[in-house]
Amino acid sequence: MRLHPRASHLTAAIVVVLATVYGSPSRGQSSAQPRGAVIGTGVFTSFVENMDRSLAFYHDVFEMDVPALPASGERPYNQPNPRLFAMFQINGAKERHQSARIAGTRLAIEFMEIQNVDHKTVNLRIQDPGAAAPVLVVRNLDSALARAKQANVAMLTPGGSPVTLGDGARAVLVRDIDGRPLGLVQPASSAQDSASAPGNIIDVKLLLTVNDLDATLHLYRDVLGFKADEITKDNGLRALSGLSKATVRSAHVQAPGSALSIELVEFKGVERTPLHMRIQDRGAARVQLRAQNIDALVDAMKAAGLHVVSEGGVAVPIPPNLRGALVEDPNNFFLTPFEPCDGCARFGPNRE
Repeated sequence: MRLHPRASHLTAAIVVVLATVYGSPSRGQSSAQPRGAVIGTGVFTSFVENMDRSLAFYHDVFEMDVPALPASGERPYNQPNPRLFAMFQINGAKERHQSARIAGTRLAIEFMEIQNVDHKTVNLRIQDPGAAAPVLVVRNLDSALARAKQANVAMLTPGGSPVTLGDGARAVLVRDIDGRPLGLVQPASSAQDSASAPGNIIDVKLLLTVNDLDATLHLYRDVLGFKADEITKDNGLRALSGLSKATVRSAHVQAPGSALSIELVEFKGVERTPLHMRIQDRGAARVQLRAQNIDALVDAMKAAGLHVVSEGGVAVPIPPNLRGALVEDPNNFFLTPFEPCDGCARFGPNRE
């Protein structure tokens, strides 16, 4: 694991906010045949069994801000949204989603719970392609680790002791309440001193385990237009995971207009099993992509061999006045490009 330099803010808007933050087409684009583009990221979403339980964990262990719990003791499910369900292919479901946020910032991890449809719970191992792990960047790792151990959090790093990475950062891997791998990293530099977040957590990053790093890097860089680092050997993750016999390679990618650093990681030389999940399965994960000319972007993703889950294999209208698609990358990680539309999907009595 290499600690990528911290940008000022991570865009972590939920669907309702996405419609306010899109830019104009780039100069020189053809209006007749517009090119699709990713122009930013939205929130990272972990799909879980019980949203209230997940929020409570991140609040109690890491002091993240969560929506207040109603007097009933349970946050309500959302009104049915058939168009969202068509995008996810979860017709007849009920769902709710809320975010745990870092105090004083827009940084967040969203938790989404989908019920009333067939689902399974997937055991996530850090070496299995498709495993997505959020990484909390902290000012004081010892403090964060002490709180995690007090909450009896399962440790993935052997002995539960921090590992010093090649750049001098200190890190540890644990499991959150849903069994998802979770990284805790303290930078070696003084970057944390200039962070705007007032608490111990100052940033959120994402680690995504992939089956073929070269092919995945080609997708994110050449098809989606992400900025990408060179591939390097990553002995830090080998030590963090305890997979001492593994050969580990990694590369960072970052979408235009986004501060979210995504580390693509490939484990070789150890037993690993590519994950097979649907969006409603416990363990699935996604990142929202802010899109420009979404139809062309989805077409480019399909041409690259990606599976578009959404009804009809195209971007569909979703209240409030967005068009979006659910797309599965080669590692069974989900991407949801969104673009605002003019009156295409207003909220109605049944959220049609």
